[in-house]
Amino acid sequence: MRKSIFVIAGIAASVMGAPAAYANVTCEPGYCVDDSTNALAPKASFNVSPDAAATDPSYRGSISANIGNTISSVGAFTDTFNFQLFQDGVGGGTVTTVASLFHNATDLDFTSVLINGVAAAITRDAQGIVETVSASGVTLLAGVNSIVVNGNSRGNGSYGGSISFTPSVPETATWGMMILGFVGMGAAMRYRRKSTKVAFA
Repeated sequence: MRKSIFVIAGIAASVMGAPAAYANVTCEPGYCVDDSTNALAPKASFNVSPDAAATDPSYRGSISANIGNTISSVGAFTDTFNFQLFQDGVGGGTVTTVASLFHNATDLDFTSVLINGVAAAITRDAQGIVETVSASGVTLLAGVNSIVVNGNSRGNGSYGGSISFTPSVPETATWGMMILGFVGMGAAMRYRRKSTKVAFA
């Protein structure tokens, strides 16, 4: 009897002292928080490159980002990655999870990945150990956009991925080169018109 009380007390102490599970996370570039406690979620990440892309409205170049999380709880999870774009464009990327063994603690299953509410394609290998979500040519509009990763974790599953964005409006340097090209073509056409004379005999 005494031994079983110590065992139960030990189990209770280990459960109460266990780190909090971050089952539902909301991320913005640079930080992620647990939805239930509003505490930082240290196992989740959302890194954007270049840094100015996330905060500077005048930035007009391409953007790349890495997202990921380790789910340290058993059951369903939802991770939301919110990001601000300052111009329209096209995006794409992949998110992958790989388990060491089928249905062990590191196995994580995607149920859906939504980009602004539109489902991305999920592919699984024959054993169900490797799952990949991919999308390309996705139209992204200026303003707040989101990627929502839904799935089931068996206790210590993780996923990671990379996304990229290309603006549909040319950058300032590109506009300058195009205008210079049009001026050059116009000058060449004007020069040809002056030097071309037709004479009939």
